[in-house]
Amino acid sequence: MKNIIEQKVRNGYSLDLGKLIDESFANFKKTFLIAGLGMIILSFVMIIIYLGILGAFFGFSNFTETITSLEVLATEPGFILGNAVITTLFSALFAPITAGFINLNHLAATQREFSINNLFEFYKGHFFKTLFLSYLLIGFTTAVITSAFSLLGFEILNSLIQICIALFTIFTIPLIIYGEQNYIEAITKSMQLFIKQPLIIIVALIIAGIGMFLGIFVLCIGIIFTAPFIYSMYYVIYAQSVGFQNTSPIDEIGIE
Repeated sequence: MKNIIEQKVRNGYSLDLGKLIDESFANFKKTFLIAGLGMIILSFVMIIIYLGILGAFFGFSNFTETITSLEVLATEPGFILGNAVITTLFSALFAPITAGFINLNHLAATQREFSINNLFEFYKGHFFKTLFLSYLLIGFTTAVITSAFSLLGFEILNSLIQICIALFTIFTIPLIIYGEQNYIEAITKSMQLFIKQPLIIIVALIIAGIGMFLGIFVLCIGIIFTAPFIYSMYYVIYAQSVGFQNTSPIDEIGIE
């Protein structure tokens, strides 16, 4: 598999926007119920953790005052740096779940059974360490740059940098779970692969983003079930650009 990845990095690859849309939607139709349930669970967990952190730092007595305090503190250097640290840790800790959402599409595309448990498979074994370290590094880099821009008051550049980092690291998780790459290799190869077809990838992700936000029109909570469409697009981009060996690391460890 590593040889295939090297060839793609060296020689490039082709993507068909129409196929990306068709295949991602086909996988999404198979996975949206399980993925939507996973999004609900993940949302509850994140809300509880976030409220717990707020309560620990600002007290549980009056959350209205706490929210008001956050608006005031949002421009304070200490708060910006603290928020960056927490965001980095969250990103690293939840990276295995992102891998689970992506792999759900692989199971669907390869006609295998899947369940809600598959979303949490990557907290087991060697994958967790590699995924955690990759997103700890990505999150740290993002946090350092965006914190600097926030402190300087360049919020527009801040957002642009976050988008660019997300785009250049789009292949990182698939390269880890399917491509046998360590976290440094995955990040490096992801950047090299992205620059081979940046325009098609960006357009595909914009279309996926539009599809994702259409859920807002279904009683607003519908976005919980349409949000996983973005992971379907991540998977199909990797499948079309790099592909898989007949036997992948996922098959060998029995994740089904």
